[in-house]
Amino acid sequence: MIKKIMSRKSLAFMRAIFFFSLSVIVLLPGCAPKNQSKGVTRVNIAFQEWVGYGPFYLAQEKGFMRQEGIELVFVNEQLDSARRDAFKEGMLDFEAGTIDLLVSKVAQDTPIVAVMEIDQSFGSDAIVADETIKSLEDLSGKRIALARDDVGETFISVLFYQNALPFSAATIVPRLTEEVADSFLNREVDACVTWEPQVSKALQRPGAHVLTSTKEHPGIIIDTLNARKDLVENNPGLVKKLMRGWFKALQYYKEYPLEASGIIARYYGVTPEQYRKQVEGLEWDSYEEQQRSSEKEEWFKAFDSIAEVKLANGRILKKPDASKFLNHTLLEKLYEVSP
Repeated sequence: MIKKIMSRKSLAFMRAIFFFSLSVIVLLPGCAPKNQSKGVTRVNIAFQEWVGYGPFYLAQEKGFMRQEGIELVFVNEQLDSARRDAFKEGMLDFEAGTIDLLVSKVAQDTPIVAVMEIDQSFGSDAIVADETIKSLEDLSGKRIALARDDVGETFISVLFYQNALPFSAATIVPRLTEEVADSFLNREVDACVTWEPQVSKALQRPGAHVLTSTKEHPGIIIDTLNARKDLVENNPGLVKKLMRGWFKALQYYKEYPLEASGIIARYYGVTPEQYRKQVEGLEWDSYEEQQRSSEKEEWFKAFDSIAEVKLANGRILKKPDASKFLNHTLLEKLYEVSP
């Protein structure tokens, strides 16, 4: 995931910045906000700058969201705690995020529900290590850069847990998400846990290699679309509009990858070719694919296993019930008429 540099701020200041940003639509340079058309509802959505969320930009630019009667307001907030507080304040409608962050937020009574899968990582998230490290066991006693309470920590802690390795045996060097790869490049640490395009950046260090990734360990890093709970309960039709707009964009990308990647790449400051390369390590499941019972089971399994690890490592104080925070019903009835 690409992150913007953000210094550590007080909670009050972070919340002030976040709430101010709710009124700002993130547009390409030179663009100006258009007048809201009659009958079009604006909804806000926040997410980190992970390349897997690119189809949301495509859906907006190609008019797929307007076809559904909504307009997206993109909120650039990298800090998960700020998004959590905004949901609690009722000021944020939707977010895209990894399932581990969903677990953390709902364990803190954040009123959100995941309504569909966005993507799964199949190689885009990885542990990059120096030439002396050949196995997970070799990480014991080594310095590892990662962002606390983020997907990198989740990935490596789950692997340690599954292999009966004490997570405390590793020397964690906390870094902001956008600083992890640089810390490894500057030889401040022996390994790092990060995601594309930062994985490719970390591999520029001589002798660096991918120790392991989500290609070998799929089903851990899953991104979901999360909606504020009261929207799901009181306005399911609005939630379904956003979901349908996403699937339209996804289909368009698969049919016209050159044009679609050209549109999306500008939001990430990369070339269309680079964007297409960066998303090779993830999988976007179509509407039909997400209807499979096996997909639903994998979704619940990931939530439960991550919650178990977080509880064991003291990262959450209680284990949330997956059935209360994973809503598959709207997906199953996506093309039925809603009130």
